[in-house]
Amino acid sequence: MSFTEDELRLKKILNGIINSTPGLKYALVIDDTGITILSQSKFTFAERDGVSVEKIGAIGGAVFIAGEEQGYILGYGDISFQITEYFEGMIFSMKVGKGVLCLTTDKKVQTGFIIALMKKWAPKIALILNRYLQDEQGEISKEIKEMFRSDTVGML
Repeated sequence: MSFTEDELRLKKILNGIINSTPGLKYALVIDDTGITILSQSKFTFAERDGVSVEKIGAIGGAVFIAGEEQGYILGYGDISFQITEYFEGMIFSMKVGKGVLCLTTDKKVQTGFIIALMKKWAPKIALILNRYLQDEQGEISKEIKEMFRSDTVGML
C-alpha cells in the first residue's frame, strides 16, 4: 500500500499519540461520515482478535454526529469534544477540521492527559484533513446529518 504525503504525516502523528501514554489502545482519524481514513493500534494482534477499526470509526462517527445534533436541539452549537465511558474503557472523540479524532483507552487512563494530547494535535490534524479530504465529502456529510435531525427522526 502506498501512502500520500498527508497520509504519512497523519500516520506519524497517530503513532506518536498511541505511544505517548499507557492505556491507549487505538487512535483513529475518521471523516464526518464515519469512514476510517487512518488508524493506529498499540498492538499488532488487534485485527486477529476481531476488533474492526472500520466498525469503531463508523459507529464513532454516527455517535459524534448524533451528539452534535443533540447540541443543536439544546442550543449549545457545534460539538467539539465527546467522551463515552464504558465499564471497561473509554472513547474520546474530538472534531478536527473535516473529520474526527477518536482515541480508545483503558478505563484507568489519565483523562486530563488524553484531552491535552488531543488538543495539542487537533490543529495539525485538522490542517492535514482539510487539505486531504475533498469538497465532495461535504455533500455526503450533509446527508448523514440529515438522518439525525430532530425533525426527521420521527419519520423513520
